[in-house]
Amino acid sequence: MIGVVVDGVGKSFRRPVLRDVRFVLRPGALTALVGPCGSGKSLLLRLVAGLERADRGRIEIDGEPVTGADARRLARLRSRIGMLFQNHALFDFMTVGENVAFPLRRMGWDEPRLTARVSERLHAVGLAGYEPRAVHGLSGGQKRRVGIARATAAEPALLLFDEPTAGLDPVTGQRILEMVRHEQRARGATALVVSSDVQAVAGVADALLVLHEGRIVYDGPAVLAAHSDEPIVAELFGRSVEARA
Repeated sequence: MIGVVVDGVGKSFRRPVLRDVRFVLRPGALTALVGPCGSGKSLLLRLVAGLERADRGRIEIDGEPVTGADARRLARLRSRIGMLFQNHALFDFMTVGENVAFPLRRMGWDEPRLTARVSERLHAVGLAGYEPRAVHGLSGGQKRRVGIARATAAEPALLLFDEPTAGLDPVTGQRILEMVRHEQRARGATALVVSSDVQAVAGVADALLVLHEGRIVYDGPAVLAAHSDEPIVAELFGRSVEARA
């Protein structure tokens, strides 16, 4: 199990998007990151993954710095990360099986071992036998499942999921979140899930982070977040409280 430390992180694009963001991901826990649309949630996830560089502050994964890391160190860190992108990021010119196998081939797995893992991963997400299918013929929920299979194929210690329920109906979205939770628990991985489906993701998460105006305004147990007196947190859960003076 690995932990993640985000300390004083800032990022600007003409204007500040993230300002002095601080939190710690507990090893082996599933943490949900929520907040208003456009608050920088997906950007923060990409910073943790080393896909974007912070302007200031410190990010560490298992004690190793992400901020300021050279290409070799970033590659080593990313080999321990499985990521589900918001737009699936599946390759249309590859079959389902080839998509799931992609990170394993890059890591040099031999074909027998690779084939067995792809089959096992697709079975785990309810897509057994889908290896030869074309990606473009899949539903949105099926594409998410393929993405989860690919993200977990190499048994990463850190799982990052960006809006796993976006564009899905509530029932399918709930199934995907339950699948994310199951996969995280099965691997004993540390997980960070960005989601706009606040109440649903809070129901499967151990901890909740709320990002608002570039800062974390709630960092605590997911089960207690719905009762927070912080106005923006209450609003996300459909409650109304008076703003603090």
